[in-house]
Formats: sequence, structure tokens, C-alpha cells
Amino acid sequence: MFSKKIIGERLKSLVFASKGLWILVLKEDSFKYQLLGCLLAILAAFYFEINKAEWLAQLGIMALVLGLEGLNTAIEELADFVQPHQDKAIAKVKDLAAGAVLIAGLFALVIALVIYIPYLVALF
Repeated sequence: MFSKKIIGERLKSLVFASKGLWILVLKEDSFKYQLLGCLLAILAAFYFEINKAEWLAQLGIMALVLGLEGLNTAIEELADFVQPHQDKAIAKVKDLAAGAVLIAGLFALVIALVIYIPYLVALF
């Protein structure tokens, strides 16, 4: 069903995607901070033994925030390449992309509060 050529092309795509992920992890401070936040949330999830629905909500919003941060970084890199000098239109594009990350981040915070406030209240 799948030819060797198609499989080879998919494997190449996976290598390129992995390279992009490593660039984000190693070079992008915003991504590193968000990854740290995800790690802390995962540790909290294990500590409080959250249920499956809570895990799914938490992992889903983590994927959304990290994915949007990756897209935001790509947009910023492309915008800086296309127009290396200050430009109002480019600044607006970059602000819009950052705003998308902010929206997801705010929803991540709300989801974290909904999940963890009952667990924290139960501790006291």
C-alpha cells in the first residue's frame, strides 16, 4: 500500500520536524519556560493523581500552547527575515501571533485552576 518512496519522504519530514523541535527546546527562551511549566504541571498531576479527563484537558492545552509557541516563533523568524528593519505591518503580524499564544496560555491557567484548586483545598 505504501511505497518505499512515500515512507522515505515521511521519514525525512519527521527528521525535519525533529530538527525544528530541538531548535525550539535549545534556543527559544519562551518555549523553554513553557516547557518548564508543562513539566511542573505533569509532576503535579502525578502527585495529586488527577483523573483521566483532567489529564486529557491538561495534555491538550499543553499541546496547544507549545504548538502555538512554535508557530509564533516561526512567524517571528520569517517576519524578521522578510523585513529586518522596524515595520508597523510586521510588528502587527508578530503581535497577533503572540496574542494567540497568550490566549492559549490564559486558558491553560484557567484549566490548571479548575483542576488543581480542589486538590489544593483538600490538602488544608
